[in-house]
Amino acid sequence: AAVRGCAGGGSGGLRAPQLPSVVFTHEGGEGGRGKENQDAAFAARPSPDLAIFGVFDGHGRRFGKLAGEVASRVVRSRLCALHRWVELCPDAALQWVFTHAHEEIRTAMLAAAPDLLHLQRGHRADFLVEWMTDEDGGDARWDAVDGGTTATVALLLRGTLLKLAFAGDSSAVVLGRAAPPQPARQGRAKPA
Repeated sequence: AAVRGCAGGGSGGLRAPQLPSVVFTHEGGEGGRGKENQDAAFAARPSPDLAIFGVFDGHGRRFGKLAGEVASRVVRSRLCALHRWVELCPDAALQWVFTHAHEEIRTAMLAAAPDLLHLQRGHRADFLVEWMTDEDGGDARWDAVDGGTTATVALLLRGTLLKLAFAGDSSAVVLGRAAPPQPARQGRAKPA
């Protein structure tokens, strides 16, 4: 996946050091067997006080690549555009951008395949389903749409504070010269 950044100005205060970043992706499994690589990633520096890193592992034949690419684009563009808010309220910004990315993925899937059915149950739970025929010629039925993405997003603020958010089975490894601090708490985000 390509590494993309965003331009940005400064906001004063303690400056974060320049951080080299490298992204390597792999299509998964045994590799090289014709499987589509559905990974997307970016590194962005919208201000001297904020560095943003994102990795998205798309999954599902029909919409995995679309989901990973849309999530990467939305998270990068929104966090860069709102970098001053991100610097002041990183937890709220991460929760907001994950919700927004989820909505944009759903919108992109519906645009790519108008035959999908959008089911809503209440004001929070909604699903995309499609009419699927069994590969063995069995009964056709409604089933969940095939595709989505995991996400890992890291914010480095002022070079001293690391905020990490993830969805799905994604995780992150922090490497450095000193031992990384133990996480204060680990839990799940509240549904939006």
